[in-house]
Amino acid sequence: MACGVYWQQVRELERAMRTMHRFGISELAEPYQILSRKRAELMGRVGFKFPRSISSIMKLVGLSPGVIQLWHDVESGWMAEARVKVGAPPVYKAVSDKVAIAIINKEVSPELEKWLMTPDEYLGE
Repeated sequence: MACGVYWQQVRELERAMRTMHRFGISELAEPYQILSRKRAELMGRVGFKFPRSISSIMKLVGLSPGVIQLWHDVESGWMAEARVKVGAPPVYKAVSDKVAIAIINKEVSPELEKWLMTPDEYLGE
């Protein structure tokens, strides 16, 4: 793996951790710890090839009856996986820092929940 890609992944993890810190997420909070462990894992593997890593940060359940799961991709940043109900097909969306922090803080408004659970319009042929 190219060294530039490796450092891009480390920088993305550090950016996400700074954002969490800036929005008041404690360094002792589980979402912060997940990213911190992933960063330590990457730093411990300098010089070795490794696959792109995606970490599950948290899962919100009981959203009448939806489920939202927050993921962090070391190359792309925050992603949300939402299901209208358990067993429904997932809706994946790249989300901003602001949306990720709202999910971490369990401050998902009905409007945000609806947006996350609505599939994007297909623009293909």
